[in-house]
Amino acid sequence: MTNLDCVLIGFNEIDFADFATAQEVFQESSGAYRELVTNSVLVGDRRLTYMDLLNKAMERTTGRPSALTAFEMPSLGVAYLASFLMRRGFGVGVVNFFNTGRDELAAMLAESPRAVAITTTYYVDDEPIRQIIRFIREHNPAVPIVVGGPRVHNLCSGQPPAVQDILLDSIGADVYIDESQGEATLAGVLTALREGGDLSKVPNLIYRGAPGQRSMDRTLKRPESNDLNENAVDWSYFEPGFYTPTTYLRTARSCSFGCAFCNYPAMAGPLTLSDLSTIENELRYLCEHGAQNLIVVDDTFNVPLPRFKQICRMMIENKFDLRWVSFFRCSNADDEAFDLMAEAGCMGVFLGIESGDQRILKNMTKFAKTDRYEYGIEQLTKRGLVTLASIVLGFPGENEESVQNTLDFVNRTQPTFYNVQLYYHDVLAPIEKQREKYGIEGSGYSWRHSSMSWQEAVEHKDDFVRGVTGSALMPLYGLSIWCIPYLLSKGLTMSQITEFTRAATQLVVKGLNADYLDPEEGIDSVVRALASA
Repeated sequence: MTNLDCVLIGFNEIDFADFATAQEVFQESSGAYRELVTNSVLVGDRRLTYMDLLNKAMERTTGRPSALTAFEMPSLGVAYLASFLMRRGFGVGVVNFFNTGRDELAAMLAESPRAVAITTTYYVDDEPIRQIIRFIREHNPAVPIVVGGPRVHNLCSGQPPAVQDILLDSIGADVYIDESQGEATLAGVLTALREGGDLSKVPNLIYRGAPGQRSMDRTLKRPESNDLNENAVDWSYFEPGFYTPTTYLRTARSCSFGCAFCNYPAMAGPLTLSDLSTIENELRYLCEHGAQNLIVVDDTFNVPLPRFKQICRMMIENKFDLRWVSFFRCSNADDEAFDLMAEAGCMGVFLGIESGDQRILKNMTKFAKTDRYEYGIEQLTKRGLVTLASIVLGFPGENEESVQNTLDFVNRTQPTFYNVQLYYHDVLAPIEKQREKYGIEGSGYSWRHSSMSWQEAVEHKDDFVRGVTGSALMPLYGLSIWCIPYLLSKGLTMSQITEFTRAATQLVVKGLNADYLDPEEGIDSVVRALASA
């Protein structure tokens, strides 16, 4: 492309084994490293994600290189921003996945675009962003680099300007967008660059000032409220190969609940919903141009329940032949909803169970009952839907009894998959206001409260993983329910996915028991599992 106003860059997937090794130095001060340990497989002296392990097994089976990664699916953040900007007349280039798009990015940088914008939707660490910035500087030192999205907003929230300056300066970009939405701000930056480069009138910015100036410049905050109907992704801007056979869909912004551990609703604002007609038009276009699988990213797709049923009925009436997965709140569903979603093509759901102990659910402000969770999993399983029960272990009030109750819940309900995450104390979440009540000290993965410390929690987590019985399987980093449509589109069967996960879970347990696993033996065990399916 020529006359590029902006090049948008999606995800950068860094080497997990190297990242895990770098985090090892923090194992005595934080639960972060142990969280990596229980979310990876130790094969020889290297830690692998499940997708890394699957690729090695596929290479052994086929004799050909395998580079499966869910990040080659279209980045919804990139697609949304590109659509937003192109509607407004900007020339936009897209690098969906940095790892495989370096040559394409280098070619676009040679065209001297007005700016490069980096999305940060999935990042919890800054090194992937820094890697992208270094690559850009090597190929075009002069182009302005803009970074926005959740990572920037989270880094800045609650921090004084001086601390923000240090954190942002270490990333190395020129302009940062500090706004939970930010697409209109990005359009403002590009307009300013077209007109000479004065950013002072563009709201929601933190940017480098004059040479030699130690602090960064800031502009006025102006919260955005971008209409979901007017700004739904216009897939006609993209070649069908970009969004087929699997893509993402968003029909809502924010969440109607206020779980005590989550700051997303406060950052994203009130729940905002797309109209049914907008969703119908988007789905029709996708189906007519070859999309087969859909990943719905709404935090609570089935809330409000009447709307969810309307969406399912609309999909059924239009005969949209789509297989889809989504978040789902099974405590807010009824038998009609279970029937409709199965008929509408749902293949699986991510369930934010969080705990199988009613007291902990109350502490979390979940407004859910464990018996409704049990009924929901039973009904979803009865209709052939895959379920992933997500558990948080160590929330304030957690003790040995509540952990056992949650383990009993998983063993009793037997979801298809489960994962268990160490509690992360977010100082911006509502639970922060109850520090005194629960005796909370510390933050992030380094915390303690009156009934548990992070050190005790990681031991409980290890025992939890060892204690799950029956058919429930544990998918980990790089392979979750969101990857199932992708893997099916790559030719794997559901049986192969479950048998692979079963074999991989056994390897995780071996790693927890400090059993040395010969690399060849570990990969061979997974190859045998794939063959048996």
